[in-house]
Amino acid sequence: MNYHVAKNGAQLGQMSEEEITGRLATGELSAGDLCWTDGMAEWQPLGSKFRSPVFAPPPSAAASINPYAAPSSNVLVDGGKPRLGEQPGFWLRFVAHFIDQILMNIVGMVLGFVVGIASVSVQSQEMQTVATVLAMVLGMVATWLYYAFMESSSNQATFGKMALGIVVTDLNGNRISFARATGRYFGQIVSAFTLCIGFMMCAWTERKQCLHDMMAGCLVFKKS
Repeated sequence: MNYHVAKNGAQLGQMSEEEITGRLATGELSAGDLCWTDGMAEWQPLGSKFRSPVFAPPPSAAASINPYAAPSSNVLVDGGKPRLGEQPGFWLRFVAHFIDQILMNIVGMVLGFVVGIASVSVQSQEMQTVATVLAMVLGMVATWLYYAFMESSSNQATFGKMALGIVVTDLNGNRISFARATGRYFGQIVSAFTLCIGFMMCAWTERKQCLHDMMAGCLVFKKS
């Protein structure tokens, strides 16, 4: 049986009993989080359906969600966080990535120009090679920091994603850390090495995740 699950006022979508049990065991879900399925009059704490001696679900937890609202996989986040809507498909994410790549190419050209000007006065072929390699390394570092800092910032998005109203969250709809954003960025290398199939996976996976989203434990949403 599948249940609609909600955490901190955010609906996380449908999960099987096995998945809920596994997430409870790892701490991703708690006894006070809510669930609903056909035949239930209202949302109920997970602890009332999935028993464990460590669970002590608060009886008033269900009051934070309208029991007659249609469950969905959309995350609605309050308390100063962006209100999230549907999850974007492949093409919207592709356009956001394309915008970011244009910005990063501009940054790369500027870095290359600066390093090139600095190396003009250097006669040594070895030093010019070092300067070229340095420009490449600086470009890669700048791209990593751009994605990691922007996606872990309060905006939760790069400029490309911001232009299209897209944000990156963890599996509970929360802002991700710099470390998780870094893992997500380098996970894109794996997505690329799969002949870019890892990028296209968001078109058919249940939670519209690319391979690097799954690796980093992230979700992508449009702001509602």
